[in-house]
Amino acid sequence: MSLLQLYIVRHGETAWNRERRIQGQLDVPLNEVGVAQVASVAQALKDVHFVKAFTSDLQRASKTAEAILRYHPSIQLVKDEALRERHMGELEGELAKSAKSAPSKETTEALVKRCHTWYTRSIVAYISSRIREGIPAQGPRGPECILVVSHGALISTLLRMLVGGKMILCTRDVVIGHCVNTGVSVIDYSIRREGKDGRPNLMGTLVQFSNTTHLVRMRSLEDNVDESVQ
Repeated sequence: MSLLQLYIVRHGETAWNRERRIQGQLDVPLNEVGVAQVASVAQALKDVHFVKAFTSDLQRASKTAEAILRYHPSIQLVKDEALRERHMGELEGELAKSAKSAPSKETTEALVKRCHTWYTRSIVAYISSRIREGIPAQGPRGPECILVVSHGALISTLLRMLVGGKMILCTRDVVIGHCVNTGVSVIDYSIRREGKDGRPNLMGTLVQFSNTTHLVRMRSLEDNVDESVQ
């Protein structure tokens, strides 16, 4: 039985996404399409039983999170710089095909370390505390859920790190690829009793990646420049 779920949502579209311009950690706002996408994903998640919420402090992510939480007014939103997009250095603001050198670009190793550190202190620590307290049986509202809103390259890196490092499993029909604007990924956590003492052990499984069924009437971009230049 699922006791807790982690919902990871990419922010809505920006003008720079549309222009295929590298954003990195520049604070680019949502465009009109992005605002509409955000309203759609917020509606799709309005009945999810969120108990905690995290977001990148960049406005394209934080505005997406705030829209989702309008349906969940009692949930406090935690803004965290660690959830920002990969720092692209001198490439930020450049078009995708730019050949400009970027010596200050965040390395893949540094991005993976940032993802691991954030996940350990924010998600693992919280879930571990809930296990110690005794997560209640799933009620009529479903399992307890955590919302995370971030950026395409960070989300893909985080999930590949978790699956590759065997910190979570991945169902056979789920493939980690391009993370679409407002795409929803879900990790399903359950508790397994192991050992002679029946010690509780957390088990996470990626059951959904970048789901965009809420965008059925909207055209979404098929690629993400910040992911493609990694």
